Amino acid sequence: MNNSLVRFFKSDTGALILLLGVSAFLLLFGLGSRELWGAETRWANIALQMMQTGDYFDPYLKGMPYYDKPLPSYWLITATAHLMGGLGHWSLRLSSVLAAWLSVWLVYLIGRQLYSKGTGLLAGWFLATTFYFVFWARVATADILTVCGVLAAYWWYWRGPDDTRLGRYTVFFLMLAVTSLFKGLIGFILPGLLLLPHLLSEGRWKNHLNPRLLLAMLVGGLVYMVPFMLSHRYGTPTFGSNGLDLVFRENVVRFFQPFDNIGPIYTYLLYLPIYTLPWAPCWILGLWVAVRNWKHTEPNVRWLIGGLGLLFLFFTASGSRRSYYVLPLVPFAQLLAAWWVTRRMAAREAAGKASGPGWARGIAGAAAFLFLVIGVIYPWTNGGVLQFTQDVRAQAIKTAPWSEWRLVLVDVDNKLPMYLQNHGAPFYYVQPDSDIPLTGDSAALMTWLEKTSGQTWNPERTIIVEQYQDIKQLPLDYLSADHQLITTKPTNGERYFHSSENGSAAFIPKVKIAGGPVDGQAAAQASVQ
Repeated sequence: MNNSLVRFFKSDTGALILLLGVSAFLLLFGLGSRELWGAETRWANIALQMMQTGDYFDPYLKGMPYYDKPLPSYWLITATAHLMGGLGHWSLRLSSVLAAWLSVWLVYLIGRQLYSKGTGLLAGWFLATTFYFVFWARVATADILTVCGVLAAYWWYWRGPDDTRLGRYTVFFLMLAVTSLFKGLIGFILPGLLLLPHLLSEGRWKNHLNPRLLLAMLVGGLVYMVPFMLSHRYGTPTFGSNGLDLVFRENVVRFFQPFDNIGPIYTYLLYLPIYTLPWAPCWILGLWVAVRNWKHTEPNVRWLIGGLGLLFLFFTASGSRRSYYVLPLVPFAQLLAAWWVTRRMAAREAAGKASGPGWARGIAGAAAFLFLVIGVIYPWTNGGVLQFTQDVRAQAIKTAPWSEWRLVLVDVDNKLPMYLQNHGAPFYYVQPDSDIPLTGDSAALMTWLEKTSGQTWNPERTIIVEQYQDIKQLPLDYLSADHQLITTKPTNGERYFHSSENGSAAFIPKVKIAGGPVDGQAAAQASVQ
């Protein structure tokens, strides 16, 4: 039985199944345990407000218009949330995880197509055990979706690089359009730069300069415009933010006149090796070997290096630079790494030397390290906000079912809204530049709240949540006179590393219930809620 299993995993099909199975395990294990982190809080908040209000065409972040990215990346999350019964860690991150899993598969297919089955398989393993690729794959942003889209377009082109049929062109440009709808116009630009060296060699571009190409480009452009047209047609007239204006600002203005994320010019020279660890030495050596023997290097390798070089120059030329912007280069660097390793192994075998189990052990060690750090240790270190919201719910349902409470969020931590969901009821957000009273009593605050919101509020069923830097200087501390105060507790990571972040405070009304504590039936109902 064991021998049969070993033989199966040594076969082409078995080796691919093992790669995809281990990749899925690394991407999924502990996915629901880690608290929201970094940029994914924006995706969580925007998707949540879409679901709460039923408005899927006007993105809001904590109550304010925030058309930072095209709509489809949010739609993927909301669609998954509806299918899975609500917005949570799994439904939020699943689209990114699936894109990463498909990216591993696509790298295998590209490597097999351009080089050999062994190169494709090794490239897949390298990508699946690249620390920062797996890390970002488990974060709900549009970056890994973009990586997957670029790989899909690249793979589709190489299936028939000389095919000039309309159908092939149309599928290619549809892939570019969908990819660009996740993060920006780089979905069109990056595949073009990667394929440019091949198109320029031997005048191949001339074969593709035909009316069918132009028609397919038109179809792709129209598909790209659909979400923006829907937003304009069905969005709120008073929303005030235009998606196409955003496209120009984020993709053109930011490139030439950056207004944020301004890193030094050597940013990617530093971060490309870091983002390809632990396999960075392999592609660096592969690059050196290929360039040193350029005339004798296989054309497919030269085209890959040329495309990588153009991507690197493009990102470096942009004035807006950030470490994780380098992610689209990572799979192609690992393809180069796999080419060098398989070339070296073939040379050893030709010389009568065994390649040995070293690479397999290295990949297994990298996978174990990823599992331990990203799947176990990292989720264990956080959880402060999640515990805080559980404490708030537990205290609130002592008085009334959770569905009866309304929440006022005063410049809160971006992590909070998803964890404070209240059966789809929208929150009321108080912006940081508001004139909320910082002195007085709860009655004055409720009067101000009714005046500014135009809504009626029940003081006994309203929870006020705010963010603070110093627990001794709570902005709304005067509410403690007639409210129960609950604050965030240090996480395992904060206790272990002796660090701290801004905290959150919730003020829950101290309501006296006639006849004493909540009766058993009500308590049971509250627990269910």
